[in-house]
Amino acid sequence: MPKSRIILVIGVLIALLPFLGFPHAWESFFEIVGGLGIVLLSVLIAIDKRLSLKAKAERRVRRRRSKNETVTDINAEAPPSNEETPAQ
Repeated sequence: MPKSRIILVIGVLIALLPFLGFPHAWESFFEIVGGLGIVLLSVLIAIDKRLSLKAKAERRVRRRRSKNETVTDINAEAPPSNEETPAQ
């Protein structure tokens, strides 16, 4: 189950707690646990996003480097132009 869906379910359960008939102490406990769960999952989602953006940027840099190396290799193998040949 995706983290965003878990956050939604916890939020709905917290909203329904007053109607479920739990004693006040239990209700407070569930609200605190649910709130901390939402905070934890939100932080994990933010960390995952940051890591995925960082990984995507690293892949982009690696792709650019490999393209530049390919272009450099092609240029190195190209025959010399007329200007580069020694005069006879």
